[in-house]
Amino acid sequence: MNTKIIILLALLFLAVNSAVYTITEINEKQRIKLVLEDNIQTLKTHYEILLQTQKTTAVTLYQATIELDRVLQIMSEANSATDDEKALLREELHNILNSRYSRAKQKGVLQYQFILPNNESFLRMHKPEKFGDDLTDIRSDFRYTNATKKPVRGFTQGRTAHGFRNTFPLFNRSGEHVGAMEISFSSDSFQWYLNTISHIHTHFLVDKHIFDAKAWARDDLILKYSQSAESSSYMITLGGLHSKEECIDENRVKLAPVREEIDSKIVQGEMFSLYVKHFENFEHIDVLAFLPVKNLEKKTVAWLVSFEENEFIGLTLKSGLIIRIISFFASMVLIYFIIAQVRSKASIERRHKLLDDILNATDDIMFITDFKSVSFSNDRFKHLFNVTDTQEFNEKTQENILSLFINIDGYLHSGMLKRGESFSSLIKDTKEDERVVSILDRHFEAKAFQISISKTNFADEFLVTLSDITRLKEKHIKTENKAYFDNLTKVYNRNKFDEVLDNEMSMAKKYNSKFTMALMDIDKFKDFNDTYGHLIGDEVLIMMAQSVNSHVRASDTFARWGGEEFVILFKEASLEDAKVASLKIKDSIQELKHPVAGGITASFGLTEYIHDDTPESLFKRCDKALYLAKENGRNRVETL
Repeated sequence: MNTKIIILLALLFLAVNSAVYTITEINEKQRIKLVLEDNIQTLKTHYEILLQTQKTTAVTLYQATIELDRVLQIMSEANSATDDEKALLREELHNILNSRYSRAKQKGVLQYQFILPNNESFLRMHKPEKFGDDLTDIRSDFRYTNATKKPVRGFTQGRTAHGFRNTFPLFNRSGEHVGAMEISFSSDSFQWYLNTISHIHTHFLVDKHIFDAKAWARDDLILKYSQSAESSSYMITLGGLHSKEECIDENRVKLAPVREEIDSKIVQGEMFSLYVKHFENFEHIDVLAFLPVKNLEKKTVAWLVSFEENEFIGLTLKSGLIIRIISFFASMVLIYFIIAQVRSKASIERRHKLLDDILNATDDIMFITDFKSVSFSNDRFKHLFNVTDTQEFNEKTQENILSLFINIDGYLHSGMLKRGESFSSLIKDTKEDERVVSILDRHFEAKAFQISISKTNFADEFLVTLSDITRLKEKHIKTENKAYFDNLTKVYNRNKFDEVLDNEMSMAKKYNSKFTMALMDIDKFKDFNDTYGHLIGDEVLIMMAQSVNSHVRASDTFARWGGEEFVILFKEASLEDAKVASLKIKDSIQELKHPVAGGITASFGLTEYIHDDTPESLFKRCDKALYLAKENGRNRVETL
């Protein structure tokens, strides 16, 4: 054999083996990526379900609490009470809420706490003997809620404890701010739920630096927390769910090969997943999913870490190695090459079947698409659209997959696309908790799905995951209705109006748009109550509110501000336009006749948004204009 032939064979040998190595490496990465993404998505989904459940519990308990008039009266009186008076008020409040707190604890509530407007702790239901301390520099959620009068929720640390807290402002029946209320859940509940209910072996890690060194030296924290195996900067609660031998000692050795990768990604503070082999054993591989838990400042201060033994990755790595070895010998012996190809084909088919089994095992709908047609899907996808394969689906949709997403407010759809914008860009530019689409299922029922995408290694194709959140969405709508509508008049309340006003001011600053705000007040409403009683007064409020609500535009926002005061936001309206509309509304009110109380009139104060206005400055001008309307004879519209 001459030199040229030897050189050609050598080049062929190198080319074949190089190509095989590259192909198998790409194949391994793609398959492993699917598994890693599925694990992190599974952990994220269960975490979000628990968050939503706790939010619903907190909102329900909050609503039930503020319905108790005496609770709001006690908080109002406590603001100006002496220490002795506070003690009596505190005892009364504890007695009123004690049975309610006992029931709440059965739903996982840890802390049920009441704070005065100056951030002074008034009553801790879990520790009623501890009160009076100033939490301004300790609890950012109380500081925020008492300053802004708005609710806030998230993971927050205190002096020696941390948890998932829901903090709500408290107002008395006159609309005066009287303090704040906390409903919180411990991080231990998340660890227990994921391990016991979701059957996901999960650790809850907390950053050492959220407490100072003196706090960590406390006996109760020393007994509760141990140094985690995942990171030297984080501590773990073992409890009865985990053992020190398995979750710390063994894991510290197991995670040594990926220690640097974990440390580098933890610093970034974003979710990630990876896998680790058990002492180079392909048959025993753990997939780790790291989900960050952020505080109110959006800083990652804790992690949820799940461990799952995964045979598929081991088979993928093992088969890749086998293929490379086979390819090495096959390039030397032709017959062996043919045999190896047959074995390789069977191995690939087995791996494909295993991948299909994994994708079909999840409750999520998964498919690969360029947002025109679908190239791959799992069985959940086929069942949703009542098709047998992706070809039938593409023919059914005429390669226009975006037509499936229903055009409904609050959901993503093709009608939201700007010129030249792709649907994948729309999803990525949308806040994560707002990435929701609505699709008609095989029974033509609208379902809500959380949509997530990840880029594949193929041009213009994405892996799309749809998680059914129909029930969560329905619960959210019911909860939102309770939070945003006035119980008496059934029109929007001040919580909803605050959101609309904040959004409208942001739009005005960004796009130089305009709007006008009106503050209206029923004339001599006190006379209705004094003469005919509060029930007649309530009927007058309802009659007037429903009349106004039927006369404002769909784009405008009408809300009850408090008592007999209401507020209207006229969107994209000048002061003169809003005045014309207000006069019509005023006249419609004047035409109302209550069967007992008789005629009703109202006065209006209007002002138009000026650049750099704040909510306070807008309301101040509206209030001055309303005062002029009252001074000038009532039943009129004044502008300022």
